[in-house]
Amino acid sequence: CYLMSEKTFVLTFVLKEADKNNYQKTTEIIKSFLLSLDLKIKKLSVLKKNKASDFYFNDKLSNFKLKNLKKRFNKIAIDFCLQDSVSRKKRVLITDMDGTIIENETLNDIAKFLGKGEQVKKITDLGLKGRLDFSTSLENRVHLLKGLRLSSLEEAKRIISFMKGAKKLFQELKKNKIHTILVSGGFKPITSYVRDYLNIDQEYSNTFGVIGDQFNGKTVGPIVNANYKEKIVKKISKELNINKEQIIGMGDAANDMNMLLSVGLPIAFKAQDIVKANFENQINNTDLTSLLYFMGIKN
Repeated sequence: CYLMSEKTFVLTFVLKEADKNNYQKTTEIIKSFLLSLDLKIKKLSVLKKNKASDFYFNDKLSNFKLKNLKKRFNKIAIDFCLQDSVSRKKRVLITDMDGTIIENETLNDIAKFLGKGEQVKKITDLGLKGRLDFSTSLENRVHLLKGLRLSSLEEAKRIISFMKGAKKLFQELKKNKIHTILVSGGFKPITSYVRDYLNIDQEYSNTFGVIGDQFNGKTVGPIVNANYKEKIVKKISKELNINKEQIIGMGDAANDMNMLLSVGLPIAFKAQDIVKANFENQINNTDLTSLLYFMGIKN
């Protein structure tokens, strides 16, 4: 008789800070959790001393539930990722920009120059939470920007604040020959500035309609909405001849969900509740470099 080929899972944990006590506590909690499910640890491998490690284990009956493990960690700032160890090696990162790679919601920033910051922010928030269709939300916001001078985009670039770990993340991905793609509901030339600053391979984003040196309150070309983001995943898979398991995706808002559902390893980054409810692998307490540990890259 043939034994069922056992699936090996890898559970990665990353602590907010390297801390010997919390690290020991964490490994003990995980070990006792696995023991309580009668799951045998195949291997424990350290990614960074007192900060990040991998637990490899078999789980034929899918008894391991990440949400149940998380309940045991109410006082330790920590993030987890659970995945099939066979498909861990990734070739592509596809990521959102606003609220993920940068701290800003760039349309809100631009609107402030017209004194319409609050109005635009309200619409942005509805879209992020999934209470307003993204395309509608975008059209409404861009319409409010009519008459704004193009020079305000230069101002908006100056106030961009990158998420902690952004530079390191993309430097390491480049070293590891992982193809990077920015897919943003934001606008050129701000997305292009972010792409160039972080040396990202490709970018897909929206384009403002312009008359003279002012916005005309419309967008040009297809809107990068939830469906478009999903299409990009399919397009990239085809172009690079890879399957979805080789793609890691990251985002924070409702309009990222289709994209996240179509990649092998979706990560919810400091995300809206609607996104957190759908994706177990999350970064909430640590920074963007956790993504490297999730991919098995020591840094």
